[in-house]
Amino acid sequence: MVVRFGMEESLESGDAFAIPNLWRQSSLAQLNARELSADVDGLSPFRLALYPQSEDDILFYPQDPVTLPSLNPSSDDPLQTTKGTETKEDGPEPFAYGPLEELEAPDSSATSSDHEDHGEFDESLEDLWSAKETLQPSAARRELQSWERFYDRTFREPRSVCISEAGPLVFDAWLSHGIAKPSPTPALQPDAVMSSLVQLALGRESLLYRYEESNGQFAPVAEDIRMSGYSPHSFNSLTKEVISYGNQIRQVKGLAENLQDSRKAAACSVALASGVNIILSALQIHLGESLASVRTVLQVQDLVKQPRLLLNCLTPMVNKALKLENSECISMIFELVQEMELSAPHFQLIMNHLMAHVAHSWLESLEHLLGLGAGPFLSTVARTDREDEESRLQRIPEFITSTMVEVLLETDQSLKLLQAHEPEHPIARPSILSQFEPPSLRWLFTWRDIDRTQAQAQDYEGAALKALKEYYFLGTFTTPQRFDKEERQMPSSHDPTAQPNFTDLLSQVEGPLAPIMMPGPSALATTVSQTLCNSVSIDEPLTCPPISMTPDLSIVALLTAQSRLVAHSTVHLIFRTHCLRSHLRLLHAYLLFSNGPFLIRLSHALFDPSLPSAAFQKGRIRAAGRKGGVGLHLGSREVWPPASSELRIALMGILTESYHSSFPDQANKFNGGTVASDLPGDLSFAIRGDMSDAELDKCINPDGLEALDFLKIGYRAPKPLDVVITNDVLERYERVSRLLLRGARLCWVVRSLLTDGSRNVLRQRRRNGGIVQRFKIESHHFVTTIFSHFSNSINEIWIAFENQLDAIEAQLDSYEVGRKLDGILGVRTLHEDALDRILAACLLRKRQGKVMGLLEEILGMVLKFAGLLRRASEGRSQKESAAEDDKAVEELYALFKRKCRVFTTVIRGLQEQKSLVSGSKMLDTGRTGEEMGNGIGRLVLVLDWGR
Repeated sequence: MVVRFGMEESLESGDAFAIPNLWRQSSLAQLNARELSADVDGLSPFRLALYPQSEDDILFYPQDPVTLPSLNPSSDDPLQTTKGTETKEDGPEPFAYGPLEELEAPDSSATSSDHEDHGEFDESLEDLWSAKETLQPSAARRELQSWERFYDRTFREPRSVCISEAGPLVFDAWLSHGIAKPSPTPALQPDAVMSSLVQLALGRESLLYRYEESNGQFAPVAEDIRMSGYSPHSFNSLTKEVISYGNQIRQVKGLAENLQDSRKAAACSVALASGVNIILSALQIHLGESLASVRTVLQVQDLVKQPRLLLNCLTPMVNKALKLENSECISMIFELVQEMELSAPHFQLIMNHLMAHVAHSWLESLEHLLGLGAGPFLSTVARTDREDEESRLQRIPEFITSTMVEVLLETDQSLKLLQAHEPEHPIARPSILSQFEPPSLRWLFTWRDIDRTQAQAQDYEGAALKALKEYYFLGTFTTPQRFDKEERQMPSSHDPTAQPNFTDLLSQVEGPLAPIMMPGPSALATTVSQTLCNSVSIDEPLTCPPISMTPDLSIVALLTAQSRLVAHSTVHLIFRTHCLRSHLRLLHAYLLFSNGPFLIRLSHALFDPSLPSAAFQKGRIRAAGRKGGVGLHLGSREVWPPASSELRIALMGILTESYHSSFPDQANKFNGGTVASDLPGDLSFAIRGDMSDAELDKCINPDGLEALDFLKIGYRAPKPLDVVITNDVLERYERVSRLLLRGARLCWVVRSLLTDGSRNVLRQRRRNGGIVQRFKIESHHFVTTIFSHFSNSINEIWIAFENQLDAIEAQLDSYEVGRKLDGILGVRTLHEDALDRILAACLLRKRQGKVMGLLEEILGMVLKFAGLLRRASEGRSQKESAAEDDKAVEELYALFKRKCRVFTTVIRGLQEQKSLVSGSKMLDTGRTGEEMGNGIGRLVLVLDWGR
């Protein structure tokens, strides 16, 4: 129906842009308050006109529900226009609004008379303009679906000529009557086909599809199955992806079951199978809810698209996990998850949760390693050799950085050391640590969880440090009470004095049972459902760090806190309880010959010819000399080496007397000896037992440089100090001690050459006495310079090492959260670095072997020259001609001078090499190039006496 608004009047005025009836009053203003507030079926017509109540009201609502035209009974059509309208012959003319000022309120008498005069009027028209008829249009109005039918009620829409739009029955008839290629299989009902496809998408058998165990695939029960409205080719093409998804879900499920049933499967592999089953269950629940509302094959195909991509990610994981160990399995899964971070970013949250599920058992083992659980550690002994360390490294996944691995192994070793030597320590008791509420190790993949775990780790470290401070100062500690008031009041079953309250027990038995809490869906299942439903927040992946950072971020907070606590406890154990520094000073004093009185007494016992001989002589009693002992007379005897009894008698009491005189306050602090009189670490002289035949042959020559190489000072580090003073460390001490013992002998020899007048016979008797004198002076200068340099370098390095130990020991008195403290391995590393620097300063490193060989050759010439002088003074060279003696001395001196020049040149080259790397740390020595250059520069300056 079209409404005109008095267009004739505007046309007659000649003004095409005039707005008709603009000055007239609105028709709504003519309604009185009663009409505006009158309700029809509980609703106001005015409100209904402005606020429709349903979608149908919006679509089919009348054009003007407020203006009510009057009825004209004289017309054939009951709906006639009001005053001012005319009717054309071809149909009813639309009504138009009359002037508002001419409208009058309808008279009730007139209205009633009209109804009386026309009794034959249809009664259904009485409520034509009621609110009910206005809100619920007739069926004829609902059929207005096009503009043509809107203008012409008799218009009929043309039918489509396409078979695809004619409906599935026409298409089936077209296929069955041979118009197209005939189909041998009749079309099936859509409900039956869709039900079978739904079961296929869930990985189950149905009426139309059976699972064949022989080839592990779903197959239709008949060929050319089709649904009404589809050709066999199109139906097979559409269902091909659904069949492939059903095959894949069966395959993944079977592999997961094999993993769970296998006895050889690792814990991480079983956890992977469990996680895959959770994902499959979540997929089935999601598809079961979504497939209930599908009506077409395309909808089924679209629903399985995302789950199929997810299965493509899971299949390689399950295939590889069967024959892998724990660390290999979790490393393999981590690598695949890293690849999927870029290839399938929409599944990132699912993969993160799956990784957390798989890593749960491995993280529990890490908790046990850190001493926070009651399970086994990754290692079984406190100190391990290289093979055991390599086996432990194989149990750690590859994605853990080398720094984290070192911290883990150090914490494991230190904690076992603490448990073995101080089992009552609070850090050594997991039951006590659990009361400080440490955070659990979990796979964290959101920044929010990482920040929360770091805060919990700091709180745990602060509570544990407070307990440590009380333990060290008071001998006891308090733990935080985490029980509420009711739990404290409950009597303990282990308390014999507790009296049970039978009334309370009876009320508990007769009372109602507590509700059974059913476990809710896991985080993995929830994440799968949210991802498939696209309900995951767009910003959710942005809150996750890269997957490559998640392993370290997950464990770094708790690991660093626990490692600092364990390091503080173990360093306190070895420094304060077992006196590590006293043992280190002992090694410095006796194995590095920094104790002057000891070195003097040892030199006299070995080289002083004025002491009584320790050799056994038949019919003669050994007597001590004026200096209080006997000597071995090395350098003035022909038979060498001495017997073990001679060594024992000559060296007896030297170490004990020297130790008690040098360390009177520390003599009672050591706990390494078995008896009160034993020295710490069983310090004593011993004979090397690992010498080769070639080395033994060199020891036989009393004039050789290696004559004393069989003698050593034995030391055995007591537990737990053997973690810092290891066998490798003691071997380095032995190498330095052997060189310094040679130096003590050479210093004694060159000093004797200058002071012993009995050895000037050769110089007085020969014409070249000046060469002999120069040889004595230059050899004395060379030997004293070299070994003074070695001694000074050792003392400098040791002082720096002592300063580092002072800093570590000072940190033991600090109980601040987050402080940096070197653990036992850190102390051992500092000790080893100091010894490496000492070896480098003494030219004992392997790369300095040629330089040391040249030095040994020069020192051997000095001993050979001393032997010539000794034989000449004893009169054993009278048979030789004077010319031969002069020639031998001249040749030896010339060779000595030449070798000294070469040695000085080599040392100068080392100085230049060190100056090239000045300020940078040397990898082989641990010292800076400037420090090494300065020490060698001083040595070159002193040695270069000829310039």
